[in-house]
Amino acid sequence: MAARGEPPAEDGGRAENAGPPDGDAPAAAAPRAETAAQGSGGRQEGGGQPQASGNRDGGERNDSRGNGAGGSGSVTVTGSDAASASAGSADRLTRLLRLEGRKERVAVATAITAALALVAALLATDGLGAETETITLVTGEDVTGAGLYQQLVDEWNATREDGEVRAELIEISGGADLVRAELLRWSRTDGFSYDILNIDNQWTAEFASNGWIEPLPDAAGMDGVLAPSAEAVTYDGTRWAKPFIADVGLLYYRADLLEEEELVGGWADALALLSETARAEDVDYGYSAQFAPYEGLTVNALEITYGMRGSGGDDEPPVEFSGGSGRAAVDLMAGALADGTVHPGVLADGATEYDSFRHFVDGEVVAMRSWPGWYDQLARDPAVEPAGAGAPASEPEEAGAAADAGEGSEVIEFGVAPLPSESVLGGQSLAVSSRSEHPEAAWDLIAHLTSADQQRRLFYCGGYPPVLEAAYTGPVAGECPEALTPENAPAAPTVESRRGEEYSRLLLAEVGNAHHRPTSPYYARYSSVLHTELNRLLRESEGELADADLAGLGSRLTEALQGR
Repeated sequence: MAARGEPPAEDGGRAENAGPPDGDAPAAAAPRAETAAQGSGGRQEGGGQPQASGNRDGGERNDSRGNGAGGSGSVTVTGSDAASASAGSADRLTRLLRLEGRKERVAVATAITAALALVAALLATDGLGAETETITLVTGEDVTGAGLYQQLVDEWNATREDGEVRAELIEISGGADLVRAELLRWSRTDGFSYDILNIDNQWTAEFASNGWIEPLPDAAGMDGVLAPSAEAVTYDGTRWAKPFIADVGLLYYRADLLEEEELVGGWADALALLSETARAEDVDYGYSAQFAPYEGLTVNALEITYGMRGSGGDDEPPVEFSGGSGRAAVDLMAGALADGTVHPGVLADGATEYDSFRHFVDGEVVAMRSWPGWYDQLARDPAVEPAGAGAPASEPEEAGAAADAGEGSEVIEFGVAPLPSESVLGGQSLAVSSRSEHPEAAWDLIAHLTSADQQRRLFYCGGYPPVLEAAYTGPVAGECPEALTPENAPAAPTVESRRGEEYSRLLLAEVGNAHHRPTSPYYARYSSVLHTELNRLLRESEGELADADLAGLGSRLTEALQGR
């Protein structure tokens, strides 16, 4: 374990939670961000959510298509106070914060430092010149694209008395690798004090071991938090953050070709069924998932390995792939690629959850593995529709597009089922910076954001899976942003009225049974080794993997978890 304040060094490599390779780090300003191994869910993660707006050229927070594939990344400061700044200052701020293209990522850290100094100056006074104390919540982007996070922060601000601390939301878009890189830079840079970090769960040990975040106070409480989410913020016997968003893998399948009751058994049975169905129904491939060299492959490999151990099997993260459940998992993956069960496009550099989404929507596969955020994305697409009731209502233009798509074309019906194994947990948690000057206000805002009422609203409006068991049912208090309000919404909506009771029960069960990624300050290095090496082996394989290659992978994973 790294000593407190001593950051673990990591390798380069694109993935869900990686930063730019060391060579891309700015030479000026902040110390370099270590990089290695996010929808999401996403970021995802590992855990990961797509853009709910229907944008098809970006992935989601946990696994951004743009980042790492030559796409663009940007950093955005949002908030009503910033919006009320002078036009000249706002224009200057926009120029500093909106950095498009991969080359500009080299200058992101320097621009952020300058921009945040400007934000501090802009927000230090209101229009009358009165001083206002401010805390900052730094997060990856709210992937609904509709300002749901901002709405919840604004509502907390509205409860504050004159002279009390207010909150500002800072969103970083461009994928979890950029998010993590900038959080690392800010954590090591003197002269700037942010207050709350929304961190992917697998980063907890890294941030805690380096002293960048404060332990969770007893008063914060964890009552009602699902056990996997509570365990995800625990490191070295201490809880370091308050769970905010959960995320799990789900199996989206062609309900017009399969009954959910047929999807029984383990991974081998499921892949065999999908392959057989594809041949019988003249579909190109049986399955699409995330096998590209990024965090998505780490998550997929872990899930299949856990499945090979059987229900109730060992929860220790795999480091050995030359035998046992690890060998069975990678052999199954290689064989399914070789025999055409798995879509070959999943191996390509830059492939993400978005590519699996396209494979499914375009009718190229019978099923795909993805995150809950893709449910609403599918339900909005005119080429597909949910099996049964409970789908989000279409916007008028989407309804027209759906009608047009239905003329002379077959609409795919989709259903959602558990994976053939327990999922790997994704999601994010809220931590207070060890350099915050207003920790009490920061924890108060966190309590607001993680309350049952806000958890229900995050789920109902944005599709974010709750961390509280009680938030999977019950009435929804407050309104959604206009863009997320379904047509014909009931006057007194409940969580279940948006996507149906079965979906809520499914998510609750999957989050409650989810497995963890390795808890280590060196997790990013472990993930980088696993997804980089395994992707290479799967590409080179013709259905069989060499013992020596897998033994070497195991040795490198062991060294990675030890910080070597």
